[in-house]
Amino acid sequence: MKATGVHLKAVKKSFGAVDVIRGVDMDVERGHFAVFVGPSGCGKSTLLRMIAGLEETSDGEIFIGDRDVTHEDPADRGVAMVFQSYALYPHLSVYENMAFSLRLAKRPKAEIDDKVREAAGILQLADHLEKKPAQLSGGQRQRVAIGRAIVRAPDVFLFDEPLSNLDAELRVQMRLELARLHQKLGATMIYVTHDQVEAMTLADTIFVLQGGHVQQSGAPLDLYDDPSNRFVAGFIGSPSMNFFSASVDDHTGDGIDVRLSGQPDMTLNLPVSKPPTKGASIVLGMRPEHLVVTKGEGLRVTVDVAEELGGVSYQHGTLESGDPVIFQQAGVRHGMHGTVQTVMPEPGRVFVFDIDGERIR
Repeated sequence: MKATGVHLKAVKKSFGAVDVIRGVDMDVERGHFAVFVGPSGCGKSTLLRMIAGLEETSDGEIFIGDRDVTHEDPADRGVAMVFQSYALYPHLSVYENMAFSLRLAKRPKAEIDDKVREAAGILQLADHLEKKPAQLSGGQRQRVAIGRAIVRAPDVFLFDEPLSNLDAELRVQMRLELARLHQKLGATMIYVTHDQVEAMTLADTIFVLQGGHVQQSGAPLDLYDDPSNRFVAGFIGSPSMNFFSASVDDHTGDGIDVRLSGQPDMTLNLPVSKPPTKGASIVLGMRPEHLVVTKGEGLRVTVDVAEELGGVSYQHGTLESGDPVIFQQAGVRHGMHGTVQTVMPEPGRVFVFDIDGERIR
């Protein structure tokens, strides 16, 4: 299957006086699986619909390959979209649903049959072609919707939260099937979700959106290991990163000494190349897996909830300052509820942000 890149240049979208997309530049490489992720209302579905041609741009340009498709009709853009709702015709069989667009295009009968059966083979639907949608499971119906897109041989696949209607177990299964499908087809795919676990699982490149802007883009683990601001740091990762208020106590040869709010007797030395002024208020970010229980000096956590999941446990509590905190332990099978634990961050695993949320490196 052919693959084509997607490129956006200063794309904007307004609904009346409300700016939804505020000048987005974006490059999705040919054959990549790109994921738009962000909270509700961040503009990710609107952006996808603009690429599909279902929403007009207020400004900017959209290219699919080297073609400017900004003002082209959806049918001429070479894209196929899979929606959250399956949008299947209930009175038609699986075969007829998948063949529908090709029959509208008056393709030869033999070509339609070949493409439908090829797609059914890829999606493990060959034994269900004569069934009606009501006879299928939710996952099978979603595969039919994907098959309907595959038979069109589009330049770009667009997915708008396609797994939202499935239960948790089926979502995991379908995520794996989508990843395998991408490997098999080698097609360019753009996928919208609010679920950062889906994003981390599927993406070659993640675009994190908030407030109509791309906050950061890159490979999943690059965003996890090196977030550019507090929003990305808190959104990527499950459970979320811990954030603690702190202040700059002093400058050192290789960084800063910082003091956490409510922890007057504890100072952390953190390496930064551009230290803020002494006394400046800052925010420290620490991931749950980077907080280690210790017997010595550290952050005293009163544990009030323990999530014991077998392989790992997540301990939820508060610092003496009242700040909430989560720390992870591997293989712990005894409850910590009601206990006071002392934790310390692993060296080099503390993120520093200014009070506006920008990363201090």
